[in-house]
Amino acid sequence: MHRFIPILILLAACAETPVSEDARLAPEAAPVDLAFCQGEAFANSVGQPVSTIRADLPERTRVLGPDDIATQDYRIDRLNVYVNGAGVIQRLTCG
Repeated sequence: MHRFIPILILLAACAETPVSEDARLAPEAAPVDLAFCQGEAFANSVGQPVSTIRADLPERTRVLGPDDIATQDYRIDRLNVYVNGAGVIQRLTCG
């Protein structure tokens, strides 16, 4: 029986942990003041459709959905708007 314990530990380490849609939107980043990327004006837009603010977004803004691919370069002056599959804003970050 004791010889199976290491195998069970290895199997448990390989188990897949379910991830919610919100967690898949983007990796967590250190909180950054939205003033760096002109995002303060849109802070109250979380929970609303992105279409309500799209025309007013700063020039370098990225709107990223759950399956979108984005470059990993970090630009403090760029506003990132993360939306769910329905186009509803989930969170805003600079970077």
